[in-house]
Amino acid sequence: MKTYLYRDLSVIELPDRLLVTACDSSAGVGEKPEDELDVPTKYVSIFATRVCLFELLACGCQIIGLANTICNEMEPTGKHLIAGIHEELKRAGLPELLINGSTEENFKTVMTGFGITILGTTPKLNLKPSQAGDLIVCIGKPKVGGEVVLENDEEIAAYPDLAFLSSCDLVNEVVPCGSKGILYEAQSLANIYQLQLSGLSNDLDLKKSCGPATTLITSVKADRLEPLQTHFGGRLNVIGRLTQKT
Repeated sequence: MKTYLYRDLSVIELPDRLLVTACDSSAGVGEKPEDELDVPTKYVSIFATRVCLFELLACGCQIIGLANTICNEMEPTGKHLIAGIHEELKRAGLPELLINGSTEENFKTVMTGFGITILGTTPKLNLKPSQAGDLIVCIGKPKVGGEVVLENDEEIAAYPDLAFLSSCDLVNEVVPCGSKGILYEAQSLANIYQLQLSGLSNDLDLKKSCGPATTLITSVKADRLEPLQTHFGGRLNVIGRLTQKT
């Protein structure tokens, strides 16, 4: 049985399909007395769930399970974290997904700690190689922390955007961008195919953290760009072109 890493995903080759896992964690963020960032507890699990789902769905995975590791008591912290998971799963169209998890009931905790692993399966990863001459386009605006509005924020990438791109034959590989920023992910995509990124003028801060996957990038042939621009309008930005390494 072969196992390997692809980006932030762990991939296990089963006889007839791939088992793919994504994970995320957070500590010191929440409503406990020693947390360094004071935010409603549910947002910790909402953002972590979104990040993992985006990573898996971008590769064409069917989501099959979720496990959370809550380093706090069930009442009230665990209850709020689990509620956040359910809220994000509903937003993603997965309200019936099986959830397993654990809480800390033996010791008192003074800081919020949370981890999550989500499982998906797919016959193969939805990866179409990028080539020299392809354009790198970005959907959504980088936002982090309190800038993110979960409900009806038209500036950030949403699940319908991800579904459209993942099933669209106009584009190649779809990559969610997180804390490392758009430029990092675009350059990483170029490196995978032994290419380099030539930047183009745009209004986005390409080095800013995109927080919980608030943007998506993909590569597209220049002559296929127009239908994407029609679909996404001003939410699409061309950020660069892939060229041969010199």
